This record gives sequence, C-alpha cells and structure tokens, in this order.
Amino acid sequence: MRFLDDSGQFGLLVSPHSGHRLFRFQFIVGGQLVGDNDGCILGSVMTQLKDRPHVDDERLDLLGTDPAKFMEMMAVDEFLHDSTIMSSVESLDRWTVYSYVRLGRFVIVAQEVSSQGFNPIFIANVDEVDFLAIVDAARTYWLNCQ
Repeated sequence: MRFLDDSGQFGLLVSPHSGHRLFRFQFIVGGQLVGDNDGCILGSVMTQLKDRPHVDDERLDLLGTDPAKFMEMMAVDEFLHDSTIMSSVESLDRWTVYSYVRLGRFVIVAQEVSSQGFNPIFIANVDEVDFLAIVDAARTYWLNCQ
C-alpha cells in the first residue's frame, strides 16, 4: 500500500511480506522509491517517524543550494547527524536518509551509499500536516495488518 502526498514527492510504501510480522517498507522521496524490497520489522521506524525532530538551524538551508555539501555537513556534524538520521530500518541499510521538521515543513533527504562514485540525492519537502497524515495512515494500516 502506498501512502503519498498530493504531488507524489513523499510517501511510504508499507505492505505485508512473507514471514512472521515482516513488512516491506520503502520511502518515496522526490518521487523515487528508497530502500530495498526485503522484509523488516516496522515498530522502530514507525516510532522514529512519529517523533521526527524539529530542528531550527540555518545551516540546513544549504540543502536548497548545494545538496552534496549538505550531505557532507550532515555526515560530520554530530548533533545534526544523530538527531536526523533514519537508522533503524533494515530496508534502508544501503541508504543514508536524513529527515526533520523545520519551519512547519517535513524534509527528507536520501542517497544510496556507494563506493563507486556519486549517487543522486533525492529530496522531498512537504507540509508537516501532510507528513503527519501520511504517517498516521501508514501506521494504522500496519497495525491493522498485524
């Protein structure tokens, strides 16, 4: 099941997977699927999504002008990295995903990890109200499927 904002730029893909209590979970970021198709346990990511940090740091504006430098900054700034990284989902093991709320907007940035050159950076920026509605709908679906 896909849960998307009206523009299709941000969403969640949540569907039952073979195996006890396993689900397929992927983000839709910038209209692109992020993550693999493997099954995972969703409790921790649902908690992370419900509690995204509100970060008021002007350095985050770098995303709008230079996404590559933004990713570099996030990797070396301990506070920003630790508070915004989406790290507890098996389907995102090969991805770096940062997300946060700033000025009433939910922002998510994703890049596949690779040792062979530069991979594209996907970005979605949606109203916080829309983000919360998507998370609530996906969470309700997940709980009803268990």
